[in-house]
Amino acid sequence: MSTVRTTTSSETLPPPTERFSLLGWVYKNLLTPWYNLVLTLISGWILYVIVRGTLTWALGARWEVIPANLRILMVGSYPGEFLWRIGAAILLLGWTVGFSWGVWVRQRERVVWVLVALPVGLALVTAGPVRWMWAGTLALALAGWAVSRRLPERMGTVLGLLLWALYFPAFVLLVRGWGVPETPNWKYLAAWQVTVVTFSFVVGVWWSRVPWVAAVHAGMLVASFLAPPGWRGALLLSAVLGFLAWQVARRYAHLEGIKRFSLQVGMAYIPLLVFIFFAYEPLSQTWMAKVESAHWGGMLLNLLITVFGIMFSFPLGVLFALGRRSSLPVIRLFSILYIEFIRGVPFVTILFMAQVMFPILLPPEMSVDRVVRAILGVVLFAAAYMAENVRGGLQAIPKGQYEAAYALGLTTSQTLLLIILPQALRNVIPVLVGQFIGLLKDTTLVTIVGLLDILGVAQSVLSNPEWIGTQREVYLFVALLFWVISYGMSYASRRLEKALGIGETR
Repeated sequence: MSTVRTTTSSETLPPPTERFSLLGWVYKNLLTPWYNLVLTLISGWILYVIVRGTLTWALGARWEVIPANLRILMVGSYPGEFLWRIGAAILLLGWTVGFSWGVWVRQRERVVWVLVALPVGLALVTAGPVRWMWAGTLALALAGWAVSRRLPERMGTVLGLLLWALYFPAFVLLVRGWGVPETPNWKYLAAWQVTVVTFSFVVGVWWSRVPWVAAVHAGMLVASFLAPPGWRGALLLSAVLGFLAWQVARRYAHLEGIKRFSLQVGMAYIPLLVFIFFAYEPLSQTWMAKVESAHWGGMLLNLLITVFGIMFSFPLGVLFALGRRSSLPVIRLFSILYIEFIRGVPFVTILFMAQVMFPILLPPEMSVDRVVRAILGVVLFAAAYMAENVRGGLQAIPKGQYEAAYALGLTTSQTLLLIILPQALRNVIPVLVGQFIGLLKDTTLVTIVGLLDILGVAQSVLSNPEWIGTQREVYLFVALLFWVISYGMSYASRRLEKALGIGETR
């Protein structure tokens, strides 16, 4: 008696498909029917003309203009004796990127070859200390990757977040410089207290059993008796407050949600760190002397404006998005008027208003740096568009999410911070990153208000009689720089979307 074997759906074979060799694929897709043949011939001729012209120009181009003016294109007229600060910031970036790559990217990615080829290529086209700096950047990136691969996943994630949270203030610190004033003002003293308290709180939450924090506070207590008179009270108060914050954090470190709260405190502290660097005038004759913003230029200025624009416009945009949906008429009306007014005005107008009208509104004895005024214009402009993007994410959250949170006893602020905003921001990550990329490219407009960004420096290079006729080489190099940074932001966005499962069906 014969039996009939049945197959389950998992054993069902896929339908047969036609298999072609390379010539078969070309014949089917490019040569038949007759109109495909015509389109193939026309496209091939256009491609031949473009490639031939591009290669002819590239082989005869004056590429020496790039190495000869690389320093001014990247940092403008930054003083030569302080260029080591820029090198230190790049080396620190190499370590941070390598460490983050080892933490968050576990599988092989083809983009890693681009990250490796970038410092190698820059090392080949440069010479002297700059070449060694790029080689050291690659070495530090590889070392950071190797170290992060040997750490536990949770510890690596925390350290990676801290590295990125502290890198941008450190970058500003290195670029601008600072000193230790003999008689610090009240702004710096208050910021110092907040620094110590925040650091003690975060360390107490994440590493409650680490004993050396008490030794740090004891050292600050001893230093308060040896410090100059202007610093004694500040060190004494910070030692006491920091020790109390550390003890409180250790006591409540076991509570649910306290570690997330500590990360939020650390992220909110970043703008205050930036404020510290601009809160006082440091000593001028030190190895970390202040470099005036008039010497900031090139790609360095574009990156500074972009980092500040993203750092401050994002929280401001979230606040305006929440204000536009507020039940309070005054807050809602103010948010709507601000968003609609800024979105209806060209960006160049905002820049001119920040440069010309903002100083008029201040008292005569107050002056604001022109770079700070440009950053203010960028922040105000970007915040309006950021608010509309976030509002779109908020509208995508169903009303049942609010009702479920209220049913659990959460307050309105807890509902927004813990339930609504994480989902809303997760939904609009592609839009936000697209705006960040647009913000990077919009920073080139600051050349209109007299700031020498990379386009302004490129124009000054082209005005040199020695480099007349090298517009294509210079602007192609500038475009390549912007593409590398924009692609890096886009790639990070895709990695974040993949990690959060955005767009995947469940």
